[in-house]
Amino acid sequence: MVKRQLTLRQKSILQFLKNYLKINGYPPSLRDICAEFGIKGAKNARKHLEALERKGFISRHPNRSRAIDILGGAIESTAPVTSVPIAGSVQAGEPHLAVEDIVGHVKLDSAFFDLDGSFVLKVEGESMIGAGIAEGDYLLVKPGSEVANNDIVVAMLDGEATVKRFFRDDPVITLRPENPEFKPIKIVEEEVGADINFSLIGRVINVIKSV
Repeated sequence: MVKRQLTLRQKSILQFLKNYLKINGYPPSLRDICAEFGIKGAKNARKHLEALERKGFISRHPNRSRAIDILGGAIESTAPVTSVPIAGSVQAGEPHLAVEDIVGHVKLDSAFFDLDGSFVLKVEGESMIGAGIAEGDYLLVKPGSEVANNDIVVAMLDGEATVKRFFRDDPVITLRPENPEFKPIKIVEEEVGADINFSLIGRVINVIKSV
């Protein structure tokens, strides 16, 4: 059977299956998978297993409990899975009030992501669809103000948060959308702190999509 490419979530679940089997001597239950990845409902966890089986990475026995066999050569990476905070949502559209409280966590593999100090934000709005960022996507954000022109950033403007592409042409900072239906936001640096409250929260380093 020719194996098909896995999504990042499927890779994480497959690695979890292997680690769990190695430690406990038997595969995890659907409830164990739900608890590990914050999946709501055994039905949704079962769909991930069905995808892994369909793509040739595991085999299951429907008439036996916890009957999951890991097929050879599935995943060689032993990188740890890290819990990263979801710090609310950010508007890909007009700026709106930022949600700063931690609303949950997501498990990510450090082999694929730079997780040191990073956090996740959920996208609302469609101003960045030209950059492949759609409503409902999750952004992995590296905190800090060190950004370069053309970076996609999360910024605070007068107490509200937005995600845009960053450009600086002194003395003007432009937060540019990737959707012609939205207008760029222009900020004169001399006005920051006096007439305008502006700060950079961080740089978007990855976009995580649901499939």
